[in-house]
Amino acid sequence: MEFTKSITVAELLQVKRLNLELVCGKRYIQREITLGSVNRPGLALSGHLDNFRAKSVQVFGRGEYAFCQKENKTRLRANITKMLSEGYVPCVIMTADLTPPAAVRKACLGADVPVLKTSMESSAFVAEFSRFLDEKLAPVTHVHGVLVDVSGMGVLIRGESGIGKSECALELIKRGHILVADDVVEIQKSRGRYLVGSCPTMLKHYMEVRGLGILDVPLLFGVGSTLDETKIDMEVVLTSPTKEPLDRLGVEQKTTDILGVEIPCLGLPVTPGRNLAVLIEVAALNQQLKSQGIFSAKEFSQKILDKMKKGNGKPYVK
Repeated sequence: MEFTKSITVAELLQVKRLNLELVCGKRYIQREITLGSVNRPGLALSGHLDNFRAKSVQVFGRGEYAFCQKENKTRLRANITKMLSEGYVPCVIMTADLTPPAAVRKACLGADVPVLKTSMESSAFVAEFSRFLDEKLAPVTHVHGVLVDVSGMGVLIRGESGIGKSECALELIKRGHILVADDVVEIQKSRGRYLVGSCPTMLKHYMEVRGLGILDVPLLFGVGSTLDETKIDMEVVLTSPTKEPLDRLGVEQKTTDILGVEIPCLGLPVTPGRNLAVLIEVAALNQQLKSQGIFSAKEFSQKILDKMKKGNGKPYVK
């Protein structure tokens, strides 16, 4: 299930790296920030509200401050009041340790919007604040599965309950790969359009294997056997054997969608005698080659087709 995170202005004031302090509006610091973007009001201060992002935190820099100092105070307050009434503005932040003009303070208090300031310059603050919001507010979902870092590739192992996901991950750890999460994987979409997987705090560093119970992975295999998080590069789905024909060559590249991001997906039938850990290990290495433009299955298929054309439809004509 996907859910949206939020952070209150009160919590924002506790983030030391942003150097924020409250100027006015203490009664309103429980307002929630739900949008991971920052807005510089610019023309909105003069009454032009086209394309104004009314749900974002509003950042006033030196340019906005200079405009406020020159503009008629009554008109400025009216424009800011109109600006804040367009939507749910969580707060207004002044950068460069600037003191907000009286018209700004009065308009914000009239709209129940707290005013903050920071000693950081606008460019540095917006960059740092955007990174912070990306970390805190990016879309998140939880899936049932196991996440393992295999040779630098984040592999999400999924399948029906009891099919052997944890046993497979255990074998991968024994082969020197790294566990990120077992049973429940928390997945967050980064602004760079990639997925980052981690483990819920209560389950971190633990595995549950049928017949063995709960295992403490770092104690068994060393501190280097677990990671807090990793980028998810591919999904492997363990499936029961079926009579449906399989793509023996592996020419077809299937994908799966998680939080709107497509990642490669591979299905592995679970049958007696198959070493799934080795197959996943090789699948990760093969996916690395594909990401570099080397698609062995397609190259082999093309060679067969070229040979058939030269031999009038007979692939093995000498």
